Amino acid sequence: MEPSSVTRDRLTEVEARERAERISNVSYALDLDLEAGAKVFHGDLVAAFDHSGGDTFMEWVGGVIDRFEINGAVLEPEWDGNRIALPARLLQRHNEIHISYERRYDKTGEGFHQFIDPEDGSEYIYTQFEPYSAHRLFPCFDQPDLKAVFRVSVTAPSDWAVVTAGPEIDRDELPDGRSRRVFAETVRFSTYLLAVCAGPFASVHDEHHGLPLGIYVRSSWLDYLDAEAIFSVTKAGMDYYADLFDEPYPFDKFDQLFVPEFNWGGMENVATVTYTDTVIFRDPPTEDQLTRRAEYLLHELAHMWFGDLVTMRWWSDLWLNESFASYAAYLALASDGGFPAIWQDFNFRMKLWAYAEDQLPTTHKIADEVPSTDETFLNFDGITYGKGASVLKQLVAAIGMESFRTGMQTYFRRHRFGNASLADFLAALQEGSGVDLVHWASRWLKAPSLNTIGAEWTAAGGRITDFRLHQTAPDDHPTLRPHYLEVVMIDEDGGARSMPVSFEGPVHVVDAALQTAAPVFVYPNFGDHAFAKVALDPVSVAWAKANLSKIADPLLRQQVWASLWEMVRDQAFSSLDYLQLIRTRLPEEQSLPIVQMVTATAGGAIRRYVPAGLIDGEAAAFVAAARGAVDSAGGDLKVLWARALVGLAGGPDEFPIAAALVDAPPEGVAIDQEMRWNVAVAAAALGAEGADHRLAAERERDKSDRGDRAMARAEAARPDPEIKAEVWDRLHNHGYDSLHLALAAAAGFWRRRQTDLTEPFVPGFFEGLPGLFGEWEPEAARGYFDSFFPHYRIEPSTREYIAGLLKRAE
Repeated sequence: MEPSSVTRDRLTEVEARERAERISNVSYALDLDLEAGAKVFHGDLVAAFDHSGGDTFMEWVGGVIDRFEINGAVLEPEWDGNRIALPARLLQRHNEIHISYERRYDKTGEGFHQFIDPEDGSEYIYTQFEPYSAHRLFPCFDQPDLKAVFRVSVTAPSDWAVVTAGPEIDRDELPDGRSRRVFAETVRFSTYLLAVCAGPFASVHDEHHGLPLGIYVRSSWLDYLDAEAIFSVTKAGMDYYADLFDEPYPFDKFDQLFVPEFNWGGMENVATVTYTDTVIFRDPPTEDQLTRRAEYLLHELAHMWFGDLVTMRWWSDLWLNESFASYAAYLALASDGGFPAIWQDFNFRMKLWAYAEDQLPTTHKIADEVPSTDETFLNFDGITYGKGASVLKQLVAAIGMESFRTGMQTYFRRHRFGNASLADFLAALQEGSGVDLVHWASRWLKAPSLNTIGAEWTAAGGRITDFRLHQTAPDDHPTLRPHYLEVVMIDEDGGARSMPVSFEGPVHVVDAALQTAAPVFVYPNFGDHAFAKVALDPVSVAWAKANLSKIADPLLRQQVWASLWEMVRDQAFSSLDYLQLIRTRLPEEQSLPIVQMVTATAGGAIRRYVPAGLIDGEAAAFVAAARGAVDSAGGDLKVLWARALVGLAGGPDEFPIAAALVDAPPEGVAIDQEMRWNVAVAAAALGAEGADHRLAAERERDKSDRGDRAMARAEAARPDPEIKAEVWDRLHNHGYDSLHLALAAAAGFWRRRQTDLTEPFVPGFFEGLPGLFGEWEPEAARGYFDSFFPHYRIEPSTREYIAGLLKRAE
């Protein structure tokens, strides 16, 4: 049975609320049939539920329905390609719907994704449902507050591993070389949290206090798996969270699967977490890479409580999942002791990301209205993750960790295995702290954008006579917020002192500072508790330019760098002065997070904030400074500087330096494959002599899907009009085997030095966006926009294209 028509695949909040009033007590018995090498899979579903009256529906997108029964009656389904209508006249108080179906595998990383490993031909299949793709695997009521019990069975090749939410409890071998595996019935959880993963995964197993633990990777990567390190972080995290939440790990097992072509860092499927397998390191990892992976692991583990055990009612409270998991992960890493620079990582990964996105026209509230699942996709961003986590960090600084802990424990006791909202969360925290959080939430969670805080003071006779903090807000988002922060002052002799300040208005006099020694430097966010940009005063800027290395505290030193970068973006500090400061001061820096953060901002400064005629010169100057730092730095710093060098060596003058570095690395510099590919792609983009030979050598070295993507990027980067036209056609007519290959090609297409070649494609890019976002799957559309937007085009006509696009969308 084919669908009668195809409608937009989305669910509105109003529809979800109405359906939740009619449907309850849901369970799914799902039997999947998987064959090696097939393009489609088969499923047999029995969905049981109670119904209180009224017409309703189930979601099921794509594929074919072979058989459809409602309460034993075989019927022709009313199906429009996305929804199966369930008229009230066909339903009883308790119902069973039996559906047999088949569907093609997905290639976008959403739904039921199929991947063929180019290294050995092995097939891997996994699900990715958040927020609204469970109905790509099976017909269901696909919304977070209709939690269900799941009974899953899977028929698959006998040499495949099959992993889902419940442990395997039975297996029957079949004559065709496959086996049918039956998994234990689960507790109730939301549809988007179910996972099914299958393929010839290699695995390592352990246990923790009797809880089975598993780690799975594709077979060709088993030699790269450092299972002991992953288990160590996992076990420490489980103990920390069980104590913090006063709630033991809530499920029967915990499996972690590292899968290819994954769109995110990780996904908190119940008891079956999936991660990008890019964190299975095929080259020796640096400390920052290990920290990043540990944060992924602990973020998803935190979700087992905050997101899986207790789940938001609707996607407007997505931040309750993601902000909390991010903040909790950093708390766990800080408690471990093995990550001494973890709050520097938080400043770089969470806060700078959030600051940037909170200043865009697309800024939104942390707890925002989400009319439908379409808008949900837009909220997986730096505001939901980074700003939300930063606001929680500030709240804890204000009310104290014990009050926060007590409130969380109340929240879990009250809502375990259920759904909750922002009001429920605030009520629990308010009980734990005794603080009225309604006003706090109205300013922090229900108002978009951010504030800028600056200090102003006067002195006489070496003593402060007046000291004030100023808080400002953008004109279009004029909210002033309550801030809890510490002001640090550095004296002429290098001594530092700090004082706590709480304020909310536009101006606040800091009485505690009066008659103390006049400082040479002031920073009004010591400890990084406040979520606000800091505008350094002229005296502090002048001192910092000459004395950054004299700031002993590495987090404060990093914050000063970050504030200078924000001042560049605000046109309050010259991009050329900032880059000069990087070249002269950063090579002596010994803190890995600072070097990583500042070299990343250097790329942004050169590409977007330097006058066009000076870009090449500034890039060459940075590459020269980076090459010197590679020689002078030690340990992982050498690698960070080498990566930064290669990332900016796209011009004909810088390219030979990068090529020489990867071809004949200095002693102590571990050149990884990603650096080699970046140089090879740059060679292709420049049409450099020996580019084809270099690409062939790297392809021989790396025959993995990473190599496939690098070759696609290199081909798209070539300065050839026929190739550009071919890549354009393939991108817009689904000519690549997977979304990840397409996005790799998109990333190579636009080049600042190839404007004569690419300019004819610019109008088509902007003209095609409305149709593309209307027709493509959300993840594919978002990936296309992020990867294919011509970012190099910093000129008025780009703004005109965007303005025209927005006007047509009105």
